[in-house]
This record gives sequence, C-alpha cells and structure tokens, in this order.
Amino acid sequence: MSGHVGDLSPKQQQALQQFREVCKDLLNNDDDDYYCLRWLRARNFDIQQAKEMMKKSIAWRKANNVDDFAKDDYKPPEFVHRTLIGGMYGVDRQGGPVWIYPFGNFQIKPFLRGCTIKEILTYMAWRCEQGMKKMREQSKKLGKVVETQVVIFDFDNFSMLQALTAEAVSAVSAFIRMYEANYPERLHQAFVINVPSLFSVLFNLIKPLLTGNTLTKVHVLGKGDNWKEEILKYVDADQLPKQWGGNCVDEITGDPFCSTHITVARPITEADYRRRSSVLLNGDQGGSAAATVSVDRRSCHEVPVTVTLAGSRLCWEYETEDHDIGFAVVRAQDDPAAEDVTVLSWQREDSHLKPREGSILCEEPGTYVLKFDNSFSAYRSKKLTYTVRVVPPTISEREDEA
Repeated sequence: MSGHVGDLSPKQQQALQQFREVCKDLLNNDDDDYYCLRWLRARNFDIQQAKEMMKKSIAWRKANNVDDFAKDDYKPPEFVHRTLIGGMYGVDRQGGPVWIYPFGNFQIKPFLRGCTIKEILTYMAWRCEQGMKKMREQSKKLGKVVETQVVIFDFDNFSMLQALTAEAVSAVSAFIRMYEANYPERLHQAFVINVPSLFSVLFNLIKPLLTGNTLTKVHVLGKGDNWKEEILKYVDADQLPKQWGGNCVDEITGDPFCSTHITVARPITEADYRRRSSVLLNGDQGGSAAATVSVDRRSCHEVPVTVTLAGSRLCWEYETEDHDIGFAVVRAQDDPAAEDVTVLSWQREDSHLKPREGSILCEEPGTYVLKFDNSFSAYRSKKLTYTVRVVPPTISEREDEA
C-alpha cells in the first residue's frame, strides 16, 4: 500500500492512529491525516522517528519565525530577491505548483559574495512556504487535497565547476537538509535537465542527503534525452513556459522564460551589492539610539535587555567595521549560579560585509542578553555598532494568552 490517505494497509492505519496519540501535544486541530502521513511516510512508518522529525521541524519553524511568512511579515533581502534565480509558474496535472530554476549563466561566486548562506536558506524557506500556500489555494479551488509540487532545474549554459567549490556545495547541502527535514513528501517529481558531464560529481556529493523516496522522484536528463516530453507527462503545455516545452510566454515581456515570474540569471555588478546602510541604524524604527563600542580581542561585549511582557519581540541590528564577530542570545536565570538559557545559538557572522538583523519571540519575561563575541580573535579588536528594541505584544495577542 502507498501509505497515502485511502490506500493504507491495516498496519499503516494502526500506525497512523498511534502516531496521532503519541503526538497529540504537538498536533494542531487542522493537522489532518494527510499531514500526519507525510511524516510517517518520510520515516517508513516508524512512529518514534516520525515524531522526532516532526518535533524538530516544529522547533525549527519557531526558531526561524517561519510561520510569520504567511502573515507577510518577511521582507526578503533585496540582493537575494533580485539575483537568486527561480520562480513559480503554473501547476502540474495534479494541481500542484511548478517551480523552475534556470541555472544558465548563473554566477555562484559573485552571488555568494553578496549574501550569506543563512539569508539564502531563509529566502528558500519563504519560497517553500509560498509553494505550500499555493497548494492550499489549489486544494480549495479543486475540491481535493493538493500536497505536492514539480520542480525543474535547468543547467543549460551553466559552468558546473563553480558548483563544486566548498562554499557552493555547503549552500546546496544546507538547503537539501532543510527541505528534507521540514517539507517531507512534498515533491511530486523533480527534473534535472541539460546536465553537463560534471553534474554526476555534484550529484554524488548530495545524493546521501536525499531520502530513498525523494531519489525515486528525481529524473536526471541530458540535452539529448527528450526532457521536454518527460516534463509534459506531468505538466500540461498551457501551464509551462515555452522555454521548457510549453506554450506560455511572459504576459508583459513576451519572452519564453516568463521572466516576470521566474528570475533568470544576469551579470552581478558592484552596484548590486547591498549598501552598508540600514533603517534601524539610522534610528528610524523607534528603537534605541545606535551605540558604537570597541570589542577587544579575546573578549565578549554583552548587552542585557529587560523584557517585561511575555510575547514581546526582541529585535536587533548590528554591523562591524572591518571583520566578523560571533553573536548569540541567552536568557539570564533568576539564580545567578544557574546556567543561562540559550535562545539563539552562537554563530559567526560576516557583519563587516553587510548589517545583520534579526528578532526572537520572548515567551517569558526576564533579562535577555545579546552577546557580541570576539573571543576567537587573538589579535584584532572589532568596532561594533548596534541597536536594540523590544516590541510589546498587541492587545489581541495578550487577550489570546489570557
């Protein structure tokens, strides 16, 4: 049996019931059998493994404010939004969205110079959430559950050597881990087309990160492999740009890539890189005035912030002048002898290349400490400029918690 709704063996049906029972504290009211079965299929109906996978994903969504994407609270970094290829166009024959990533002429090194892997992952998570949103819309429109999508990766006119650098492989691997861990069983089919001979090297590096179920849905096709015919088995021509075997052209530009919807590669110039400026550091967001300090070598600058209301959001932005710095957020305990609670794990940030900003939801009142860590630097002090603000919960949010 496939393990989908309506096609369950007695053993799978029992596993579903047990999964619902052991996960009752994690599941929301609208988490239906389709939702539960995606986690179970991803772990071959091992109930405990599926529960652990879902639990980690819920924590990931919370830590990265992923649910805020649905509220249009996320504003993509301008550089990433303008230059990262790809987009959603049309639907497949099951009603799911179709994503197309045209790698032709895409320059990885200049792109990675203008952003961080974390920014890329956040933006790709936002795209994933856009896909989920489209599935919900299609489910309502078609009167059936739509839960998968088609993805096309086109490597025509792409230099594969640049994808084999350590940084590029790291970025690709990080995305695959994120997708597999948090969007299980969402892939209908993936087409990797116009692949050059070196693609096998990259594929062998990332293949261990893909589940067996995912690998069965991946079609790797060269230039002479009739890939258009293969794609058209799953996507009708009136839902597909002309460049990839369909009948559609862009309604504004008339181009066969439908580039109003799908970002295509273009040369990245110095003018494209993010300017070292920010609204918060200019003091236009109602936060505290920007402070500038020198963080000595082998030292850590701590900024304690008092949060009086549960549900408040602690926001920050910072930049360094010439070199990177470590950053973390902890919550101090009432007992001075107790260890601080890590709220945001330590990470080394290239804040000298562009300002860093972020926020956390403070579930408990107390003293939160922003840690700007230069302890790893044996020789250099760092000039740091930062601003912090606390946004209290809205009245309605307070009433919801009461």
